Amino acid sequence: MLPKFRILAAVLAGLGAALVVAGLLAPSVLLSGSRLPLALGEATWTLTDPEGTRDGRPAPVTRQLHMEIQEPSDADTASVRVGDTLRAGESGSDFNDLLAASTWSYALDRVSGAATAPAEVQLIMGMPATQVPIDGAWLTFPAPAPQGAVEVFDPTLRGTAPAEFAGEEDIAGRPVYRYSQHIAPVNLAMRYADPRNTLTLEGEDGEPMRTFLHHAADREILVDQETGVVVGIDEKVDDYYADAEGNGVKNVVTYDGVMDRQDVEKLVRKVADAQTAAANRGLWNVLTWVGAALALAGVLGALWPGRAAHRN
Repeated sequence: MLPKFRILAAVLAGLGAALVVAGLLAPSVLLSGSRLPLALGEATWTLTDPEGTRDGRPAPVTRQLHMEIQEPSDADTASVRVGDTLRAGESGSDFNDLLAASTWSYALDRVSGAATAPAEVQLIMGMPATQVPIDGAWLTFPAPAPQGAVEVFDPTLRGTAPAEFAGEEDIAGRPVYRYSQHIAPVNLAMRYADPRNTLTLEGEDGEPMRTFLHHAADREILVDQETGVVVGIDEKVDDYYADAEGNGVKNVVTYDGVMDRQDVEKLVRKVADAQTAAANRGLWNVLTWVGAALALAGVLGALWPGRAAHRN
């Protein structure tokens, strides 16, 4: 049986080695400069329009996106889960107000911001998830953010449209880039199969008329320049059913959603704090040196002559 001091020495050596590895690798895993910081944890974007329209009638509209960074995540990729809800009305009941809800789970490259594989998308509660490719950026742009066009994903479109660089501003002490995205009316039935993409209405002649769901949007997107994290979204959306010639015949939802400026500033500060927490290299350096000292003490203790040697 090994002497207790040798067991203690081995424990010290193992603990020290673990601290050294943690001190050396943690900063690169959690931060690594210009990339999505894992320490962000989660982020929420809430857009509101008190004067929106639903089914042709006035209705307050709220769109909310909520992203959580989950495991597995490492130095290169992050697993994220994005909840996307659209509410129109003021009854306070999801049964009456909820227009759309979906959950998107996928892995993304922490530097490019792009998905590394199709997303698992839950569109209807209780139904099997479906796979949807996410091309381009969505809530994470390339890091550092470029002064040029970026293909940005629209979940309703299930595709991308270019967002053009439109300027730079300072928010909460950090450089933030602004991008503008325009999506001309698109017939969604021509892009993917979904029961909601077609609707049969009564035509002017009293005969059944098949209509098709169209989607149009204009967005202003604010992006933290260093990490590529989207920190603000304003969007004008018009979803409606149109006839075969593209003439609108029935409104679904129209809104001009805006994020509260205070929410934008809070998210910018949260991104900055996530970087600071992960980038406290002084702390990681101390951890590395403490680990090295413990490991050295453990190794020396293991090699130190035992009591039996002293007796001889």
